[in-house]
Amino acid sequence: MPTQIPRDAFLVEPTIGAATIAPDGGHVAWLRKVGEETSLWLKPTGGAARKLLRRADADDIFWSHDGRWLFLASNRTLRMIAVSGDLGSGLVAQLGGSTGLSFAGVDPWRPAAAILKEERRIDGQRDPIGYRLWRVERGGKRRLIAFGRRDPVDFAIGPDGHAAFAKVVEGDHHVILARRADGRYRILTRCVRLERCDLAGTTADGRGLYLASDLGGDLRAVMMIDADGRRTLLHRDPAGERDLDSLAIDPRSGAPLIAGYRGGTPAGYGLTDDTRRALALLAQRLPGDVTISPASGQWLVRERGSRLQGLRWFLFDPRTGGLTLVLDDPGKRPRVPEAALAATFPVSFPASDGMMIHGLLTVPAGRNLAQVPLIAAVHGGPWSHDEPDYSTTTQLLANRGYAVFRPQFRGSTGYGRAYMLSPRGDFGDGRVQRDIEEGVRWLLARGIGDPKRVGIVGASFGGYSTLQALSNGSGLFRVGVAIVPPADFGWVSRQVVDRGNIASSGGIAFATTLRLLGLDARDPAIARRLTAQSPFARVAAMRTPLLIIAAGRDERVPIRSVIDYAARLRQLGRDADVIVARKQPHAPDDPMARRAYLYFTEAMLARHLGGPAATPAAEDLRQWIGTSLDEHPAPKPRRPSIG
Repeated sequence: MPTQIPRDAFLVEPTIGAATIAPDGGHVAWLRKVGEETSLWLKPTGGAARKLLRRADADDIFWSHDGRWLFLASNRTLRMIAVSGDLGSGLVAQLGGSTGLSFAGVDPWRPAAAILKEERRIDGQRDPIGYRLWRVERGGKRRLIAFGRRDPVDFAIGPDGHAAFAKVVEGDHHVILARRADGRYRILTRCVRLERCDLAGTTADGRGLYLASDLGGDLRAVMMIDADGRRTLLHRDPAGERDLDSLAIDPRSGAPLIAGYRGGTPAGYGLTDDTRRALALLAQRLPGDVTISPASGQWLVRERGSRLQGLRWFLFDPRTGGLTLVLDDPGKRPRVPEAALAATFPVSFPASDGMMIHGLLTVPAGRNLAQVPLIAAVHGGPWSHDEPDYSTTTQLLANRGYAVFRPQFRGSTGYGRAYMLSPRGDFGDGRVQRDIEEGVRWLLARGIGDPKRVGIVGASFGGYSTLQALSNGSGLFRVGVAIVPPADFGWVSRQVVDRGNIASSGGIAFATTLRLLGLDARDPAIARRLTAQSPFARVAAMRTPLLIIAAGRDERVPIRSVIDYAARLRQLGRDADVIVARKQPHAPDDPMARRAYLYFTEAMLARHLGGPAATPAAEDLRQWIGTSLDEHPAPKPRRPSIG
């Protein structure tokens, strides 16, 4: 039986971000954050690391094409820093605010240039009247390379310095435009019905376009489209199951080198003979979950995994197979040994309508799996997915003796566009909820989990699913933890659309995206159906112990709706505890809030599923809870009246 690891040890607070290798393979650069200070570091691939800037006003960093400069980008400024003794380091452009400028990427062909996008506005008008793309170099020298009325939400710069291709919005879909010889643009292809069309760069002659796309198909794959609109498939998941997750590009030629897929079992595939040989060498030395950034003579390899807290980066020689650890970031706490953490496995099961549904299963070591409590941990979104790498909550619960099932129910991303669209708006107590519950029953039928000790937890849509599961009469679960849950998914969707506080999807309005996903927030028939099937409408049916954690500054789920739902539960005398984190947003990054949520989740599950009792909160956490949370314990059961 594994040793019980302190709860806070499972949290990961990264200190390293934006690690990147120069195109010539000569240096690796990264940002390191300690407290409120972010510093810039540089390491020659054959030398020692040094702090290049003690304070760096940057959220991300990018190498120039010649590998002699670093671009430091934030939402306020763009700066250039010389790494080889060149003169000219300093401010390149002020961004944001009245400038209308934003950093849009590095020119992949010019030695040391970046691309800025400008939104042109007239005072008093909300919407831009046009857009411009600028090339900017040292000292802020700019050159206009494209302009138009429509927003270039994506583009690819050609070797001649022009925007050879651009993606714009036309109604409810995207259009890819190609530049003509006279400088005007023509339609190359359309991406309709939520087809994914991400521009990955041009061919060496500038006439072809590389895409990460599902154009004309289902799975996101690597393809090339020529100037006449002819498509060539370069690589698709050999298993026919997963979307393309990452695409490594040759920094010199612009050609795709490595296609990466994740799903339940991450894998990378070389697109050339040389990269296939190199990947075979890498797999012998580092067989885990890796993402690769190629450079001349060197690759920067990032490692992650379900048992690996934080990240590690290695330098890899693709010719010899040499592998050297460059960076190791377990976070601000010592790393829990990988051998002490639980294994995660991909699972797939047939739903009752025959569709194959995917998921992830993490099991505690050294236990009779038929006798352990089983937790369904439902992801938010719902148009997202759980990654197969490290999960704080999953590993904490597995260490406490729980099996954890993370369903990738239909509507989840990462398994093709058809999989994502398959719910057809059935997000009430319907097909999506059945996927989650059928997955739990499928595991129980195979001897995984004690049927009398099953719980469900989730945040956002996962919290909504938790409320559904406890009030739809399934009787499957004995306890639930719902974090920032919408009690009426349809009503909250309408509120989000009306407030306009969720970014558009590649320039397509959020309301339009919802409609294409089968969930038109303003359709009265859909609204009536979702409300009738909502936990809010079924509040009287809630009879299972429940913990609700709400956020006082939730920008997605109005706090008043959660409090109203909780108040109705209290009026009915239901066993429902409510905690309000007064100053937290929908998805907090405050480490204290994360610690508190873990503590309350562990305590709730232990109390109702017979897991080990949660250790008391540390003194600093107790003080934070006392000043930052409002706790509303469940009402005590009323005495029955007599006569």
